[in-house]
Amino acid sequence: MLFKSREKKEFLDTRDRLLKKSSESMVSFRRFIFAPNLLTFVISVVVGNAFGSTVKELVNTVSHFFYALWRWIVRSGHPLNFDSTLSALSDLFTSSLTLISIALAVFYFIEFINNWLIGTEQEKWGYDEPHQDSLDMQALQKKTMPWSRKTLPCRKK
Repeated sequence: MLFKSREKKEFLDTRDRLLKKSSESMVSFRRFIFAPNLLTFVISVVVGNAFGSTVKELVNTVSHFFYALWRWIVRSGHPLNFDSTLSALSDLFTSSLTLISIALAVFYFIEFINNWLIGTEQEKWGYDEPHQDSLDMQALQKKTMPWSRKTLPCRKK
């Protein structure tokens, strides 16, 4: 009986150690995944890619429009035809809807992270909160601004 209780105690101790270790690992993994710099990078890549695609489609639409006008003005007897422009305009519309959908999905994903996955108020990440590194940079700029104003007139001479 004593042997079984010792095994049970060892088992419970081992279980508690593993749970503590795994929860510490999960906390550090969660901090890594939800780090503001990493999220900013991911959002920049995802939304930037969609924005780049929309700009590409806008340029394509404008070039098709001017090409149709050029053919109509330069070539005699050529009817004004905007078929290729309408196709490009359709692609622009699709790309714009994709950009808006991606931006909304990213916004609601951040809301989900803040409301369900992050435990404390200090760890919450938002689209309108300043990051500590930018606050540090602003403090450094305020600190060095008087020095640079003093040295700037010396450089002009």
